[in-house]
Amino acid sequence: MRILVLLFFVFGMLGASELRAATLYGLDHAADQLITINPITGLGTAVGPTGFPVGTGLAFDPSSNTLYGSDFNVNQLFTLNTVTGAGTAVGSFGFPALLGLAFDPNSNTLYGAEAFADVLLTINPVTGLGTAVGLFGFGGVAGLAFDPNTNTLYGSDIQTDQLLTINTATGAGTVIGPLGFNSVTGLAFEPSSNTLYGTDTSSDQLLTINTATGAATLVGGLGFLNVEGLAFVQQAAVPEPSTFALLGLGALGLLAYRRRKRKPAK
Repeated sequence: MRILVLLFFVFGMLGASELRAATLYGLDHAADQLITINPITGLGTAVGPTGFPVGTGLAFDPSSNTLYGSDFNVNQLFTLNTVTGAGTAVGSFGFPALLGLAFDPNSNTLYGAEAFADVLLTINPVTGLGTAVGLFGFGGVAGLAFDPNTNTLYGSDIQTDQLLTINTATGAGTVIGPLGFNSVTGLAFEPSSNTLYGTDTSSDQLLTINTATGAATLVGGLGFLNVEGLAFVQQAAVPEPSTFALLGLGALGLLAYRRRKRKPAK
């Protein structure tokens, strides 16, 4: 019985050590850089050039461990190497001006905000091809972010400077409230803390956004110009060496216990 208790403890420790840690990434199309962003201070750090100079959207698929980006000039979906920043083309959207991206891990759906047609798209992650869902009803939806805890798609409208919820079945936007900043073009949702983040390109600042009122609060300067794409990347943590040691101890204990059970009585 004691061995079983020890094993439950060890496996619990192992599971805890494998909880995923989130890194906030951004796309700076002024310098053609993928960057990481400190969500506490707002400060960005360069990862490397993407090769797609007008990157406007970011979204992460945790099931395939893939970071996607959108390029406004060539209207293509691309994937990004989170270590080097290098982008690899996937394919054309078939729409002329895609801005924000967001990924729904519950339905494995990649969404895009198309600016010229004012329409929500679903995007094929294998080909890059977009399919129209419906009109936003707002002329400047630039940022997208998905909350998997409540199945809510958020959007930022840079014409009215408001936070929206977006109906994923029809594309229609509904106002939550004013952001209080002039150009919130990037959005990302961190599900473990239930926090919505945004980037304001008019002041080059990272923001947190109240999802009940829409009001944004300044976090700090990014140190980069024109950071539009924003996404959290979930990275699996490596188990601590002490956890492996405990696991080995538990296994040895169980083996010894079984051998004692099989030993014939004298």
